[in-house]
Amino acid sequence: MKNSNTAGDDQRTTDLIAQVFLAYAAEDERRAPEDGAATVESLRRLLTQARMTYWEYPNPWPPAADPETVISRAAEACDNYVLLLSPRALSDALCLQGLLFAFSMNKRVVPVLVEAVPTEHLPEPLQTLDAIDLRAALPPLEQTSAGPQLIETLQHQADYHRAHTQLLVKALQWERQLRDPSLLLQGKELARYQRWLAVASGRSRHQPIQLQTLYVAESTHRWGSQGDVVTQGLDWLKRWLE
Repeated sequence: MKNSNTAGDDQRTTDLIAQVFLAYAAEDERRAPEDGAATVESLRRLLTQARMTYWEYPNPWPPAADPETVISRAAEACDNYVLLLSPRALSDALCLQGLLFAFSMNKRVVPVLVEAVPTEHLPEPLQTLDAIDLRAALPPLEQTSAGPQLIETLQHQADYHRAHTQLLVKALQWERQLRDPSLLLQGKELARYQRWLAVASGRSRHQPIQLQTLYVAESTHRWGSQGDVVTQGLDWLKRWLE
């Protein structure tokens, strides 16, 4: 993937976390603009103009890469999972795998309608979400009403969703490293996620998953409610000197 931070350049990124995971069926990438709907390329341009970093599927994988693993890792490390809805996407196993994984992680899932799809054919979790309708939005998308609507949706409460992703990535790394104590949160970072968790737990959507809550709880148990490891170290030294 290309990694760029220059205005006007492709915003596809190789960073650990991206703002958007753009998922679509391979056949839909080859659709021509005259087919009457926004193209994958026009969506890339829209995200790039908004300076939003993104990954996408399908994308060339390294020969030894397992596509299922790549999809799962990308879905967990993005702030928004954007699925281009078409009959072909709904029959693409990896698109659906990424979608269901994103739902299981309580990610913000944004369906984008590029072709008519009967509601009853949608996976059940998608049936209750409002789709951004790009069927009549011809490029350039930034000059349509639907293009800015999509960007506004992706940027809404961006700090909340970025914190969700960052904490999730840290918690999953801790879990995969057999709960290595050295990977626990501490100090200001712990205090930050304690505050985030207090807010997130009261939300009706995009709540923390159990692993995130456990990770913060274990970090708090180890370092204290304030996460102030320096203060605790000084207290220990004082007691030892006494």
